[in-house]
Amino acid sequence: MFGIKNAYCLCLDKREEHWLDLKSQCEGKGLKFNRFLVGKGEIFDSDSYDRIDLDEPPIDRWSYGGHSSNTVEETKIKRSHHCNAFLSHQAMAKKALEGEDEKVLFLEDDAYFTNRFDDVVSQLEDTILELKYDMLYLGWWMGDEGDEFNNEVEKIWSEEKSAGTGDVSRVGGLHGVILSRGVLDAITRLDPIDPIDAQFNAFFHKYIKSYFIAPKIIHDKGIFSECEQSITTRHKL
Repeated sequence: MFGIKNAYCLCLDKREEHWLDLKSQCEGKGLKFNRFLVGKGEIFDSDSYDRIDLDEPPIDRWSYGGHSSNTVEETKIKRSHHCNAFLSHQAMAKKALEGEDEKVLFLEDDAYFTNRFDDVVSQLEDTILELKYDMLYLGWWMGDEGDEFNNEVEKIWSEEKSAGTGDVSRVGGLHGVILSRGVLDAITRLDPIDPIDAQFNAFFHKYIKSYFIAPKIIHDKGIFSECEQSITTRHKL
C-alpha cells in the first residue's frame, strides 16, 4: 500500500477489542501491525506496556483540553490525558525510528479502514508512489463533519468516484497518517505544550511537504475518548 510496510498503532489497554480489530484490518491490507501499548499499567503485565501514563504529566505549560464549563479539576484531568497522549505518540515515534523504514503509517486504536479504501488506493497508487512528501493524511479533520468542504468531498466521491490529493495547511488527527523519518524525528523533539497536530499546524506544515487524500480512507469510530472524557460522535464512512 503506497510502498508502506509497517503500521504503528497507539493502543490503549482498555480497548483491546478495537486494536485487535484494527490489527486484522492491517494484516488484510498487507501491513505489519506494530502494537504500541499504553495505559495506566493495570490491565496487562507491566512488561507488556510500551509506555505507562504518568500520574502527574508535565502540564505546567500545557494549554489544550477542557472548556469553560469544566471545573479546575476537570480541566486538569483532561489536560493530563491529552499530555499523556502526546508523550505516548512521541514514544511511538521513537520506536518507529528504531526500524529502517523511510515512511510508516501511524494509527490510533479507534481507527478503521473505510469500505472505499481499496478503490481509492488503486486509483491513486501510481500518483502517491511518485509524490515526494513528508506527511500524507489518509484520515484527517479539516473543518467540521457536515460542513460545506466535507460535504463536497463526499459528494464528489459519491457521484464521480473521483479521488485526489491536496496540500495541507491546517489539519487535525493522527489516527491515519503516513510519516517520513524526518517527521518522526521532529515529533520526538517537541516540547509538551500542545498536541502534536496543533504544533505542526503552527510551526511545520508551511515548511514541509504535507498532503491529504480526498476522500479520507481511514476514519475513527467515535467511541469514548479518554482525552475528552466523553463520546465523540462520528459519521460512519
